[in-house]
Amino acid sequence: MNSLNWQAPYPPFIYPHTVTEDELDFLGHVNNKTYLAWMEKVAWAHAKSVGISHEKQRELNRIMAVYENCMQYLASCYLGDELLIATWIGETKGYCLRDRGFQIVRKSDEKTVFTATTTYVCIDLQNHKPKRIPKAFIEPYFK
Repeated sequence: MNSLNWQAPYPPFIYPHTVTEDELDFLGHVNNKTYLAWMEKVAWAHAKSVGISHEKQRELNRIMAVYENCMQYLASCYLGDELLIATWIGETKGYCLRDRGFQIVRKSDEKTVFTATTTYVCIDLQNHKPKRIPKAFIEPYFK
């Protein structure tokens, strides 16, 4: 896997996944909305892996909410495909926005089948208004 061409500027967080039947559409390939679910799943797994839990979010009265998604579907995935779903923290924009990158690689041929960038906005859990991203939401990813 070291030979894979990750688009991340540093080693990404990687979540292995095998495509299941319930993720397919009537054409027999992974449904487009499934990729979005995978993005959410791997982003949360990454956050939890560095200690950013729901409890931590409540303690800080902050959460990162999706502001914008930009997705590129580069190749189809099928039942049984073994995938490497990667994510990494991207650029901080201003005081409340931050990007997160995603890349999905099919293990069998090491082909990148999907890429995406999501921009998140940090919001107050009580009033849902934008707030500064706390250091506790940034620093753990780089330790």
